[in-house]
Amino acid sequence: MSDAANLAFHNLPHPRALAFLGDAVFELFLRELAVAQGLSQSRDLHDFTTRHAKASAQVALFHQLKPHLSEAELELVRQGRNVGVGTGRRSDQAAHRQATGLEALLGALALQHPQRLSELWALARPWLINPPDSEG
Repeated sequence: MSDAANLAFHNLPHPRALAFLGDAVFELFLRELAVAQGLSQSRDLHDFTTRHAKASAQVALFHQLKPHLSEAELELVRQGRNVGVGTGRRSDQAAHRQATGLEALLGALALQHPQRLSELWALARPWLINPPDSEG
């Protein structure tokens, strides 16, 4: 396990670009997880990924991961959260901003600390498979 407290980030792209990348990284993780769960029907695959990709679900995931994040990681979340982005029709602005912050962190980790990203996925995986309070 890496020492998250000693993570440093250098010369990162703009937080908006990190969130763009992080969105794709998160989507890929969800798709891999759906397949690993044995889902094979198009509808089941779609339902699984959309249930977890929505802003409210990302916020819940962030709260699960937050105790395990370093100050540098939390700072990236704050920077991403403060990026002005539009909200979806069904998403409230606060949740969307927090989800964007998580995506910015995921993008930064994918670029500079893939081992740490793998560690966070290992923490997220059980929670995503069986969230304690699933929303419909």
